[in-house]
Amino acid sequence: MELISLALAGGPAQVLTQDRPVLDGPHGVMGLDVGSRTIDGHHWTVVQLLLDDDHPLFDRTLLDAPIVAEVRTHGHRDGGPVALALEPFDHDGFRRQLALEHAAGESTTRGVLVRTGGELPPAYVRLAFLPIELAATAGADLLVRRTTVAELVAGVEEAYAKAAITDDERRALLISIEQRHPTPSA
Repeated sequence: MELISLALAGGPAQVLTQDRPVLDGPHGVMGLDVGSRTIDGHHWTVVQLLLDDDHPLFDRTLLDAPIVAEVRTHGHRDGGPVALALEPFDHDGFRRQLALEHAAGESTTRGVLVRTGGELPPAYVRLAFLPIELAATAGADLLVRRTTVAELVAGVEEAYAKAAITDDERRALLISIEQRHPTPSA
């Protein structure tokens, strides 16, 4: 289910739902902020999803449910959009796990630990780090949508079956999905 989208011009961008007509779907999506960061010499497009957890009809599952940021072209020779980058958003529980490991000098969980003034971002801010340079997104669209763990895993397996990713990349992606959204113990 699409939550919010934004046309990209290859630079920083922002959209707030108060600037748009009322959106159908889950209540409490405030907007998006798109910027760039260079981490360890790699360029990333960073997407912040801003949620209004004070909204009286806020869908509280948005705080930790699987949500992805996807950069897509408008079309392709076959007529459909092509995904340039796709990445799940983090969430508060995932960040806290990263912070605990960091404090203990461990590094098991895969992810970027973001702090502002030494503090973790608030739970109503979700972050996604897309492995694409922001300038390369010019003319594409950013789509933020709710998904499921099964859909994420199926996408990884499909990419692996098409030889679009290596076995090591497949394993890393599956571990990342499991760490963000652990399978409940029986």
